[in-house]
Amino acid sequence: MADEATGTRSDGSGDGPADGPPDGPVLEVDDDAWLGQADWVIGGEASAKARAQGRYAAYLLLLFSLVYGFPFVQAVFRTSDRVWLRDQVTSPAALAIVVAAVGALMGAAFWAGRTRGPVVPPLPWIDLVLSAPVDRALALRRWWRFAVAGGLLVGGLLGLVLGGGLAYSEVTGVVAIPVVTVAGLLAGLVTTRLWLWGQARTWPGPDRGPGLLWRIDDALRELHVESMRAHSANTSTLAGSAMTGNLRTARLALAPPVRHARSVRLRPGRPIPVIVRRDVLGMRRQPALLADGLGLVALGTAVLLWGVTQAAAPGFAVTLALLPLYLGYGALAEGLRLQADNIGTPSLIGVDALPEAAAHLVVPTLLTGGALGGGLALASLWSPVTADSVVAVTVVLALLCGGHLLAAFRGAPDVRYGPQAMIAWYLRPSIIVVVLGSLVPFLTKAGVRAGWIAAVCWVVAAVLVWGFARVQRLTHLHRA
Repeated sequence: MADEATGTRSDGSGDGPADGPPDGPVLEVDDDAWLGQADWVIGGEASAKARAQGRYAAYLLLLFSLVYGFPFVQAVFRTSDRVWLRDQVTSPAALAIVVAAVGALMGAAFWAGRTRGPVVPPLPWIDLVLSAPVDRALALRRWWRFAVAGGLLVGGLLGLVLGGGLAYSEVTGVVAIPVVTVAGLLAGLVTTRLWLWGQARTWPGPDRGPGLLWRIDDALRELHVESMRAHSANTSTLAGSAMTGNLRTARLALAPPVRHARSVRLRPGRPIPVIVRRDVLGMRRQPALLADGLGLVALGTAVLLWGVTQAAAPGFAVTLALLPLYLGYGALAEGLRLQADNIGTPSLIGVDALPEAAAHLVVPTLLTGGALGGGLALASLWSPVTADSVVAVTVVLALLCGGHLLAAFRGAPDVRYGPQAMIAWYLRPSIIVVVLGSLVPFLTKAGVRAGWIAAVCWVVAAVLVWGFARVQRLTHLHRA
């Protein structure tokens, strides 16, 4: 029975009128049309221009991959022993390395989703549209499609370039082109979905399980407004840090809260051992960072030892190995970056800047050196390890120390010379490590005289000295 005055049920449930038409007219709105109007009001012509710029960026990526990427990969494969390279590519060890690399990439995408996910609309859209009574999956579908298109494009082009290089250099058959391309597409799709799953798990909800990987609409509905506001703020912070060269702000934005070993305290002792123990405690409090660093170091070690111990290995193997080694060593050198962030302030334990920087190098150098030494010991079980291999590994380890001293104490960029100078400022330490680290194995395989190799070793020592000089110079500049 209904209450005639209020139009609700007499039992107080408030479910609406019992019968009869509503008092006022009912306005039916098409969600797609409403979202299109909201897009025009909020974004205007800028939205259409942004989509055109995205298509142009995809066109440039396709063009550069076909014009530069494919010829480079093909040339690298052609300069190697074809039969030996075919055996190596199809070996179980190569398959394990590829699976580990793809797994590390997917894990990194899942981890990145906690800070900046694939679905991050502008703040006006979050505040004005997502708070309206509209299906959130429909309101966010456009940004998800952008992310999927990017993942498929990058994965497909990478597979096409690698498969085409293997096929046209006659390392494998032509069937490698579609197989590797499809594998790249699948890897890009799965990586993007893991990225979204990581973002969906940033806010407590009833449905956070792995089932969201194939229920995309449910995953989009699990994205909370406050979480997306935080991700949008992180995007602005990271973009501003990249444009101004303020890396400390970006690291603070990406740093996760400390949840492990919070009750552990440093034991008193002499300054240098205390600094080393502090770095060990920092790794215990950030186990994800430790796992990422050790994983990248292990991957780089496997590829590096394959390149320096196998005479028929292609020359690009060492160059390729230096990238994960550089990133892994950097993840383990968190204490060095913290010292650089606080450069110029008085030391609380009375240690000069140079001994403190050297102490911060102990933990990452021991962990990376242990991985390289253990890898050499394992490699010696299958084939003899030459002195040239030991020299190459030692040079790489010294370069990692010097390169990260340059990276941590690089100072502020000169923003007067535009984005090209900013990019060069970012990449200078890594370029030094990659170029010099690749020289010793390249010269050894080329059969040049030992004098040239000794000259490269002296240059590496100069890079290490340059890194400590940067520490001293920045300390004096900040105290002046």
